[in-house]
Amino acid sequence: MSGGDGGHEAEILVVRRAADAPAAPLTVIRLLALLPPDWPCATRVSADRITLWVGAGPDAARAAVAGALRDRALRGWSLPDQHA
Repeated sequence: MSGGDGGHEAEILVVRRAADAPAAPLTVIRLLALLPPDWPCATRVSADRITLWVGAGPDAARAAVAGALRDRALRGWSLPDQHA
């Protein structure tokens, strides 16, 4: 994977915190749409967790995902160390 921040790959975990949160397959689509379009991404999705591999540095990737998770459509999902 290359692109973003010099081709560094970051692994970001997103977890479901609320039973009424949107389904993971829909959430991952919305989440990817909110990330920079030039960042290559790969995903693994299960019912309560999404793993993203993002073609960006870890700090930039984590900040972008945290920002995207503030979108109301992603309510109930968060980074493991954040509250829903």
